[in-house]
Amino acid sequence: MNIVAGYGRNIAQGFLTPISSMLKNRTLFWMLVKRDILNRTSGTVLGKLWPVVQPGLQILGYWFMFDIVFAMRANRGPEYLEYLLTGMLPWLCIAEVLNRATNMFREFSPLYRRNPFPLELLPLLIMAIPCMVFGTVYFLLVLLLEGPVSALTSLAVMPMLMLWLLPLCLVLPVLGLFIKDFAQVVPFLVMITMFLTPILYFPGMLPDGMQQFIWLNPFSDLLAVVHGIVQGREFSQVNVLRPFVVWLVLLGPAWLVFRRSIPHIREVL
Repeated sequence: MNIVAGYGRNIAQGFLTPISSMLKNRTLFWMLVKRDILNRTSGTVLGKLWPVVQPGLQILGYWFMFDIVFAMRANRGPEYLEYLLTGMLPWLCIAEVLNRATNMFREFSPLYRRNPFPLELLPLLIMAIPCMVFGTVYFLLVLLLEGPVSALTSLAVMPMLMLWLLPLCLVLPVLGLFIKDFAQVVPFLVMITMFLTPILYFPGMLPDGMQQFIWLNPFSDLLAVVHGIVQGREFSQVNVLRPFVVWLVLLGPAWLVFRRSIPHIREVL
């Protein structure tokens, strides 16, 4: 019973502590968000438009490749392009957050190396800008492809994905700090996961013997829910339940690893 109670406490703390810290230090948090935006865009011609322009250009690139070069819409039906784009943009957001998470402690080390700082803010900080930027572009994309009703529901997609990524954003920075080679492996793993997730293809395009295994990947369930939200495609309660169970399983240990690594972070840096 003590193990179960301790596990439950870690889940609750892993979810509530970063959020309560953000609310308590909201002035600091938004100052850091603005600072992060300025660091990305200072000295550029387009300035603060660049964070929005970049994912827009990426989407145009995928559209050109799969619609013009490969003519997938003509070969697979008119709904293919909508399926691709409404799935690819959330994945680009996920990939940016995961790749950045592995170097999170090193990237923000000037903030806390010599001064007290609430480190539990950092996972939310690396998710804040992608959530806002990709959420804005996603809203415009869905508005163009699916109409105003779907565009309004699409506003829930990026916050939902960021919430699900919280356990990974707690544990990946620790692994990236203490295992230096890990940061080199994560981009490769993210790319492989994209190919294993039905984003570039419909699930039904897989051979019959492989379709049942695609759902071992929780991102497949997440994208099924995303397509259901913005396109009205069918998804089951199992598509919601499996990622939620994975989230619960990961959050407790991830928070424990994050919390116990805090006293040693400055020593490693």
